[in-house]
Amino acid sequence: KMAIDIFNIKPNVVTRDLSGKSFLIYGERKSGKTTNACKFPKPILLGFEKGYGFLDGIIAQPINSWKEALEVKKQLLKDAESAEKENRETIFKTVIVDTADIAYDCCEKYIVDKEGVDYLDETEKMRGYRALSREYDKFFQEIVKAGYTLVCISHATTKQIKENGEKYDKTIPTLPDRGFLVVSRLVDVCAYASYETDEQGNVHSMLTLRGNKHLEAGSRSPYMSDVIPFTYEALRDDMARAIDMQKEHGATVVNEEVNLFKDNEDKSEKVSFEDLVAEIGKHAKAMYAAEKTNDYKKIVAEYLGKGKNVKDCDESQTDMLLLILDDLKDYCAENDIAL
Repeated sequence: KMAIDIFNIKPNVVTRDLSGKSFLIYGERKSGKTTNACKFPKPILLGFEKGYGFLDGIIAQPINSWKEALEVKKQLLKDAESAEKENRETIFKTVIVDTADIAYDCCEKYIVDKEGVDYLDETEKMRGYRALSREYDKFFQEIVKAGYTLVCISHATTKQIKENGEKYDKTIPTLPDRGFLVVSRLVDVCAYASYETDEQGNVHSMLTLRGNKHLEAGSRSPYMSDVIPFTYEALRDDMARAIDMQKEHGATVVNEEVNLFKDNEDKSEKVSFEDLVAEIGKHAKAMYAAEKTNDYKKIVAEYLGKGKNVKDCDESQTDMLLLILDDLKDYCAENDIAL
């Protein structure tokens, strides 16, 4: 039986609910990016940047490495899977990545360690860059496909653009080009946060949703406003208004969810490299005995690449080995394989 059946696909509908939608919000410092992101429904903030000290009550997980980011993603996906089986809501509904820039840096270090090089330029035919883009993309795609609302935060910078013999400045996110290419293809809204002073001299935070050649911004919806006050409520209401306009133009719109697809100290488990390798070896031996050799090799290849072995790793690849061990533990528990 085929896994895909194109003759029984349900037509896509537009939902007024924000679940499963994704946003990139970038802009000036102190313009309310993180504060407003934390007003999204049931948020968890992944603090690659520790800028949430004054946000009372926010549930924030400091992230110091890509390994930690993958551990969080794994828990989010497990909860989404359990919630679907148990017919309940997920514990969190919104995942905030603050900042996507530092997340990209952590992902790059992860790939550098995985490839066993000092710089991505040293990888054969620059394959390290392709691996980086794939890994970074997979992280965000899986979160969105699990039904979470995703909010990526970045800062702003100005870049000189040369086009058709013309030079001009353009305001863009500080996210590196390869990382921005991944995120921009994914998000439904790319918005720029800034300040505006009214005639009385009062300063207001504004959110630009539609860009031009001098400013990066845009939305998948042709009906969203050009500029709105920067509050979660204003963004939510403007998207709802835009979706209602789509409905007036013939789109099928529903109100419910539609799933389209403590401190800053590092508290990760401390384990010696030798003990880690030995523990993986125990699980490998148990899986071999259970005739699950191919599954063991698949788990190792997921993190180290095809043809690479745990015995070839050094301490710089400890994060990958911890992730491998975590998956091996899960596999053995789920398949009743005793050590």
